[in-house]
Amino acid sequence: MPVRSLEQFLFEHALVGSLPIDTLRNATLGIDAAHYVSRLLSGRKEQFLDALGGCPAMLLMYLESDLRVFRECGIVPVFVFEDAENSESDADASLAQRHKAWNAWTNTLSSADSYIDQPPTATEPFRAGTTSPALHPSRYMADMLRVLARHGVTALVAPFRACSQLAYMRSVNAVDAVYGPTDCLLLAPIDRFIIGMEFPNRDFRYVDRTRLLRELDCSMAELVDIAMATGNAFQPRTLPPLQIYPPYKLCDVAVEMALASGTNFYAYQLANEVDPVTAGYVDAYQRGVSALKYTPVMLQSGRVDVFTNDYAAVDAAARARHAGKNAKGNAAAPPVTPASPLQIPNDVHEFVAQRLPNEYYFYRAIGLASGQLLDAIASGVYHEREPLDGGAQESYRALVKQSVQEFKNKELNLLTQPINRYFQMKQVKQQVWYAPDDTTALLNRTTPSIFDSLNHLVVKCSDDDKEFSISEFVGVLAAAQDNLAQSFIVDKVIFPDSVPAAEKLNNAFDLLATGMLRALVQLEFFDYDFDKRTLKPTNWGLTLLKFNALGISPEHQEKMLLLLVLLKSGTLALSEEFKPSVLSVLSEHTLRTYPQEAQQILVLSRLLTLFQVEHKAHNHHGPIDKKTLVFREHLDFVRANMNDMLEAVVVASLTTNEFDKLKYDNLEWQQRIVAHMPFKLALPSTAMAMMWEFFLQKYLHNGNARDDAMALVSSQFNAHQTIADVDAQFDQSREFLQQCQLLLRDLADSRLVKNSEATLCDDAVKFATAALAKE
Repeated sequence: MPVRSLEQFLFEHALVGSLPIDTLRNATLGIDAAHYVSRLLSGRKEQFLDALGGCPAMLLMYLESDLRVFRECGIVPVFVFEDAENSESDADASLAQRHKAWNAWTNTLSSADSYIDQPPTATEPFRAGTTSPALHPSRYMADMLRVLARHGVTALVAPFRACSQLAYMRSVNAVDAVYGPTDCLLLAPIDRFIIGMEFPNRDFRYVDRTRLLRELDCSMAELVDIAMATGNAFQPRTLPPLQIYPPYKLCDVAVEMALASGTNFYAYQLANEVDPVTAGYVDAYQRGVSALKYTPVMLQSGRVDVFTNDYAAVDAAARARHAGKNAKGNAAAPPVTPASPLQIPNDVHEFVAQRLPNEYYFYRAIGLASGQLLDAIASGVYHEREPLDGGAQESYRALVKQSVQEFKNKELNLLTQPINRYFQMKQVKQQVWYAPDDTTALLNRTTPSIFDSLNHLVVKCSDDDKEFSISEFVGVLAAAQDNLAQSFIVDKVIFPDSVPAAEKLNNAFDLLATGMLRALVQLEFFDYDFDKRTLKPTNWGLTLLKFNALGISPEHQEKMLLLLVLLKSGTLALSEEFKPSVLSVLSEHTLRTYPQEAQQILVLSRLLTLFQVEHKAHNHHGPIDKKTLVFREHLDFVRANMNDMLEAVVVASLTTNEFDKLKYDNLEWQQRIVAHMPFKLALPSTAMAMMWEFFLQKYLHNGNARDDAMALVSSQFNAHQTIADVDAQFDQSREFLQQCQLLLRDLADSRLVKNSEATLCDDAVKFATAALAKE
C-alpha cells in the first residue's frame, strides 16, 4: 500500500512533475505491479468486481496494450510483484466495504417483488471510491505473469516488498527508472520516481524527493516519521493521534502537525505507552521503521539477503550540499551514500520473517511457488482468507476443515522435509477468518515422508517440445492404462547425484506430469503401493482417464478436474441448496411458477461458473448473483488447494535434484514450466452464468421467444459492445454444458454421484439447448 493520502497531497500541492514518455526511450523501467494495477483499476473502475469474481477483464487487455506502447517507445519494462501474503494492507477496510455492499444487495433483492425485463442491480459499490485498496495479488498475479512470459517480459516476485526490491535494482543500475507508489519516497536509492503514466497523452507524472523535502522544509527522518504515523507498506496501521481524521486528510494533518508544531510521532507513541493497546502502537512503529531499514531482496546473484536502506544518508547528503554551497557557491552534490554501512541486527527475523532456503525464494520469484504456504512455514500460521461472498455457508467451511487433512498437512510435509530440521519440527497452525482464535494444528510430520513414499513414481517423455496440459497428461496415462505400474513405477529413485542425467526428468513435461501423477495419488485418484508394484486408478481416476474419450475439450479439462475434486469431497452436491440459504437472483414469480425449470437453471449456472466468456474490457454495472458466486468460491477454494498441492510436489522434486535445474534460464522457467502449470489462473467470473440465468428466465415468461430473451441479455450486460459475437458465446457455452452432461452421466454410472444429479443435469442441458435453438 502507498503512504496513506500522500499521493493526493502531492498533487494538491503541485509537487508532481510531468515529462513526455519519450524521455524514457531506451530505458529499463522497473514497475511495481501492484501500483500498476491500482492505477488501471481505481475505485471508480470495476466496482462490482468482487461481486463477480475472477481476474479483471480490463486489466489483461490494458496490459497487452501497454506492452505495445512500451515496445513502440523503446522502453524495457521489468515488473516486480509483491508476494500475496505480504499484501494484506487495508484488508479490514476492503472487507467492511464488501460486507456493506452485500447487505445492501440483500435488502434490494428482498424488496423486489417481480422482475423479468429489468433485473435489480446493486446500489452499493463493492470497492469504495478512490481510497479503495487494490485487489489482492492472488486475483491477478498468475494471469499477469503468464501474459508477461508470453511476451518475453522480465517479471519477478519480490521476497518481501516490491518497492524495496526496486530500490535495490535501482542501486545496482539494473533499472534506470522506477514506476511505483509513494512508498518509494522512503527508500534512499530512489531519488525520483514515476507515480503515474498517461499512455494516451504519451506522458508520465513523476515525483522528485529533493524538491519535496525542500518545498516542505523537512528532513528525510521527518518524512519517515510522518509515513509511519499515517500508514504505509511497512507499517499499515494509522497511529495516534491521526486515527480520528478522515483517510483523505491524514497526510495534510500529519505534515501540519510535524512542521508547524514540531510533533514527533514516535515520541508521541512513547509518551502514551500506558496500557497494552498503546504499547502496541510503539511496537508497530518500531517494526515499521526496522522493516524499512532492513528488507530482504533478491540480489543479482540469486541469493536473498537484507538490503539496508540508510535513509539517514539522504539527510547527510543534503547537509553536505548545503555546506558546499555556503563555502563554494554551487558545489556539486555528493552521492547519497552512508558514512559507514548499517549493521544488520541479529533479530531481523523478528520484524521481517524467518529465512527460508534461497532455492525456495527463487521458485517464488519466478511464480512457480505461491507465497502463502512458504509464509506459513516461516511464520507458523496459515491464514485462510474470507471468500468474496463472505464464507457463511456450512459447505464452504466444511471444505476448509477438510483441507487440513486432504491438502495442508501433505503440502507442508513435502515442503519442509527437504530443508532445515527446525522447519520440519516447527508447529504450523491454520487460522480461519470466522474463528481467528480457534486455530487448528497442521501435522506435517509423517514416517516415511510423503516424498519418500512417492519418489518411485516417474513419468518420462522423450519429446522436449511437448507442452504440458491436463489433456496431454490424460492421454499419456490412458495409453498405458492396462499397465500403469510397469510404465510409471521405477525400481530406483532418480534424485541421487550418481543417477545419470538421462535417467532424470529432462524436460518441462516430465517434471509437471510426474508432479501431477504424484498429486493425484495423494488425492486418491490412484491407488499406489510400491512394495506390491501396483498403480491402479480408483473410480474417480477412471473417470479422469476418460476425459479425452468423453470428448471433453482440452481447454475445459482442468476445470472439469476441479469439479471432480469438489464432488469427491462430498461437501456439496451440484443441486444442493446452501445452508444458510442464499437468495436467488431469479424473481420470486419465476421460482413459484417454474420450480422445475428454476432448479435446472441453478444447475446450469453452477456449471457455467467454469466457463469464461470472451469479452472486451468493460466496467460492469449490471446484475449480480451472490448465489452463483458462492458456488464459484467453492470451486476457487478447490483450485487454490490443487495449486498448492501441485506446487508442493514439484518443489519437492526440484529440491531433491530429480530435474536438471540448469536446463532453463529464468524466462524459460516461466515460459516452459510456470506458464503450463494448471490451477494457477483465476477461475472465470460469474458473467456467463448470469447471462444464461436471465436469458432463460425471460424465455420462460415471454412465450419461449428466443430473440427477445437474447435482446434482454444484450442490454443488461452491454453485450452488444463488450462481446464480439453473443450468439457464438452462447453456442460455445452450450457445448461446454453438454460436455458437463457427459461427465455427470459417467459419474452416475460409476455410482460416484446420485443418478438424480445426472438426470437433473440431462434435463437442464436439454432445456438450455431447446431455448437456444433458433426459431
